[in-house]
Amino acid sequence: MRRAAFISLLLAGLVVAGCRADGPLSKESFQKDTRSIQSLAAEGALVADGAADGTTTEYFVRVHSQYLEIAARKLETKLASARASGRLDDDRAKAVRLAGGVAAELGELHRAPGDRGLARRLTRRLGDEAEAAEKLAK
Repeated sequence: MRRAAFISLLLAGLVVAGCRADGPLSKESFQKDTRSIQSLAAEGALVADGAADGTTTEYFVRVHSQYLEIAARKLETKLASARASGRLDDDRAKAVRLAGGVAAELGELHRAPGDRGLARRLTRRLGDEAEAAEKLAK
């Protein structure tokens, strides 16, 4: 529980730091945002894994997945409204879809925190999205 709380605080700082939309999207800002997506997906996978094996309470899963979903939606919105050109714009569009997918899956987990089968599937999908975001950040 303490580790999850620490990670939550760290993620909140990353999301807040990355939510400024001042001018065109820079490569550095894009990398921060995709790393934040990676962190949200990875933490979501951990929460889903705890739900899948029953080691995490449904209340924790419901609340924490909603918090992560909101953070992913903020990143999705920020990136969707950002301006970029060339390859960075292509990557930005990929990151928007990735953040939207992460948010949608976290929303599923939020609505069904006791569904262990769903949690197992979401653990894999969120893990895959964390890897995709990590690659996109490079």
